[in-house]
Amino acid sequence: MKKCFTSIVVVLLLLACLAGCGGSKGKDEVPGNSKVRGKTIGLVIPGPDVYYNFSKGGVKWAVEASGNIYTERNSEYNTIKEVQNVENLIAAGVDAIIIMTTNDDSGQKAAQVANEAKVPIFLMDCSIADGPGKPQGQAEFNQIEVGASVGRYIVQNKVGLPGGRYLILGGVAGQSGTQGQIQGFQQEMAKDSSYKMLGEIQYADWDRKKGEDVMRNYLVMYDKIDVMYIMNEEMAYGAVTAISEAGRKDEIAIVTANGSAVGKELLLNNSIRATSGWSPAETGILIVIKCLEYLNGTPEALRTECPIGIFTLDNINDYPDWEVPGTAKVYEPILKQKGYWN
Repeated sequence: MKKCFTSIVVVLLLLACLAGCGGSKGKDEVPGNSKVRGKTIGLVIPGPDVYYNFSKGGVKWAVEASGNIYTERNSEYNTIKEVQNVENLIAAGVDAIIIMTTNDDSGQKAAQVANEAKVPIFLMDCSIADGPGKPQGQAEFNQIEVGASVGRYIVQNKVGLPGGRYLILGGVAGQSGTQGQIQGFQQEMAKDSSYKMLGEIQYADWDRKKGEDVMRNYLVMYDKIDVMYIMNEEMAYGAVTAISEAGRKDEIAIVTANGSAVGKELLLNNSIRATSGWSPAETGILIVIKCLEYLNGTPEALRTECPIGIFTLDNINDYPDWEVPGTAKVYEPILKQKGYWN
């Protein structure tokens, strides 16, 4: 009996050893060797705008392609909810947070909350108000340059002259992106005294239907409008609808921004003169790379600026790609080269 028991123990030990060796081998053979794996990265977006969906598409792709876990929250343009979303992500145990802020002040509060919890926070396509809250990284297109590029295009090409009467249809009032674009645009328009702004800026929250409604108000208020700067193509689409129904399409030249499929359609239909464009999916991927470098202990420079350009019918073949698959093809080899490919 003793001999039998000893034999059983030896066999069990041998099996355990083989199982251990097999387990180790299996682990080595699991696909993926990203330097940062298994981390949970949370994204907070301001609202349901189409643009934000493309941004989060880039974030989601890069997080999952690098072997990490993606989760998101939507602030629905509510500053209180934005801070709560950050608190909820921290309570859920995320390893890092990427945020697009509803406005600069709520972004500052969100950064303070994350800093206090020692959870790194990264800004995508936004900035925050000055204060104790500090981000660990930032990737964005230069909002001031977006507005400036539109203003330069108008002035250099004498769009809307000799009348030169112009209006601005803004995004979200108080949001850093909106304010930056206004600043850059006005700086360039001020360089040519032939242009005169008709009245105060109205805002349509980046929304197509609201853009149409605001444009109807403008058309009632002003008999003559020569140029409209409309800050995104969704609002521009709504504005074009209102202008066309009013029979004033030939009177008003529209220049907008984003570089979306909607903008390309408007260009091809000769409904707008130009748009300032970039890829939100690319920005999403770039901020994830910055986040991964930080989590890997090899942080990059604080800020990465994304390329933008002015697009017209003349260079429409160079139009930016918002879709994740096309952008991912460009960044897959970059993730592999950096060691963040799973």
